[in-house]
Amino acid sequence: MARTKPAEQRRADLLEAGRELFLAKGVAATSLDDITSRAGVSKGLFYLYFRSKDDLLTALHVQFSAELADRIRIATDTVADWPAKLDACVKVIFDRYHERDDLREVLFRPGGHVSASHQGTHALVLNAISDLFASGKAAGAFDVEDPEATAALCWASTHGFDPGFHGDAAPADARLIRAAQQLFRRAAGVPGDPPA
Repeated sequence: MARTKPAEQRRADLLEAGRELFLAKGVAATSLDDITSRAGVSKGLFYLYFRSKDDLLTALHVQFSAELADRIRIATDTVADWPAKLDACVKVIFDRYHERDDLREVLFRPGGHVSASHQGTHALVLNAISDLFASGKAAGAFDVEDPEATAALCWASTHGFDPGFHGDAAPADARLIRAAQQLFRRAAGVPGDPPA
């Protein structure tokens, strides 16, 4: 029986250890020793997978954004109606914001600023939304001149789902979802409103 784990599992263990510790202690207060101890590996093994703690943080950014992009594609692929695809896209983004708000806060706003690695991972989600607009345009369902630019504006609007964005004056969740669905539909040139 082998005592070593496959490389993919070791990397996953390191990511999970980092995620748990970043949530519990914050990024700045988590040391490389904390991560390797939690994962049960040596520093040398850590360096086979990541150049630094920041590199592990970037990998968590990519993982979070890739999961969101995949969820958007899965949710929109299962819906035949093009306007309903837009609604499903909005709902997935909203649900992810609220489902992992703690992790998103730690990963993407440590110290209250947006990191360079965060900016790079936006492309993963932005591409999923842009692909949706481009596919709808190709199918003749959407009237969008520039799917990529339209996706960028729509993706930016979903940052209003961030509970910290509004402070204590946040509109009710249902109002935010409906407003974003209306925005996505209008941006795509789709007449009518989403179902109430």
